[in-house]
Amino acid sequence: MNCWKTINLIKDYGAVRLLLTAVGFMILFFICNFLAFGLLRPNISLSDGHVLAFCVLLVVTLFVHKVIHVLPMFCKKRKKEMKMYFLRMPTWKGIPKTTMLISTISPFLFITPVLFYAGLAFPRHAHYFYMISSIHAGYCLPDLLFALHLVKAPKSCLIDQESDGFDILVKKVPES
Repeated sequence: MNCWKTINLIKDYGAVRLLLTAVGFMILFFICNFLAFGLLRPNISLSDGHVLAFCVLLVVTLFVHKVIHVLPMFCKKRKKEMKMYFLRMPTWKGIPKTTMLISTISPFLFITPVLFYAGLAFPRHAHYFYMISSIHAGYCLPDLLFALHLVKAPKSCLIDQESDGFDILVKKVPES
């Protein structure tokens, strides 16, 4: 196997730039969510209680984010080399591109709509759900950037997670 590309988002974009982009994405996401809520549910008075429930739901959301990342890997039913760390992404070796792409974007695609509809279902506490949704969207920004790199990769590549990033591997073509 040859390494087609190594993706290290911290090295490619810089930690400060990545953080500032994530914060900007959070703010923009919150504004869009809250404007959509205002159009769907006008004249709702918001409640400022239940801050502890907000904190608990935020921690649960980030934990569920990690669990959803891992689910596509187990659904593949292949033996993988895995080292599980507490609240860290497991280390994966030899993951097909499509499985890794599904694993990368699935937390954003599953959790974000649930939080948006929860805000519609509980309109007096919608601002809490939209804050958690926007924090989660900012948390997902590195995943989305990685998915953009992954879409450009060759179709039959494999992904290895290394300590400093991800390696996109392609099969070595035998020389004739």
